Amino acid sequence: MEQLIQTLSWIAAALQVPVVVAILYLLARGLLATGGYYGRWSDRLRWRRRIGMDSDGHLPEAGIGMLIEALEDGRASGQPLQRAAAALRQAPADTAWHERVITEFELGTDRQLALYRSMTRIGPLLGLMGTLIPLGPALVGLAAGDISLLARKMEVAFATTVVGLVIGAMGFLLHQSASRWALDDLSLLEFLSSKLREKA
Repeated sequence: MEQLIQTLSWIAAALQVPVVVAILYLLARGLLATGGYYGRWSDRLRWRRRIGMDSDGHLPEAGIGMLIEALEDGRASGQPLQRAAAALRQAPADTAWHERVITEFELGTDRQLALYRSMTRIGPLLGLMGTLIPLGPALVGLAAGDISLLARKMEVAFATTVVGLVIGAMGFLLHQSASRWALDDLSLLEFLSSKLREKA
């Protein structure tokens, strides 16, 4: 039995470095995603102003022409919405083609949201693991009277908890905003698809 306990302790100790590395990796990805979020937010504000869309997402009566023009102007930036709008215009009257383009846009958006979902769920989980793993050696150090070892291990435990929760909070907030944007973009594509088929 003692050997089994020692094996479990060794496995837990061996996981500490991978857990810390995973936390740092997710934190870096979260910071990059936050920077990308700001860029997309400023782009969205710019072209929404151009087509005259209000804060509630309502277009003016003559907004379809400006919408198409604004989407085409941003095509070179490679944004998913612009690429999908350009694809819709390749076959304005083909309903099956429009459905395929919109479905591919939805799948692509879901792949982008997967990172935010992972941050929301895995960040706090890794933080909890990073908290519990050092507690064993910290208690051993406390029993042996080694206060410096206890302090080092508790510092690691608290740091991983805080960073894990920060990752989860970032993922949650980014996911909420990106989900709203995805629904808004999907609504715009469906509106554009309907108008293009009417004009064809």
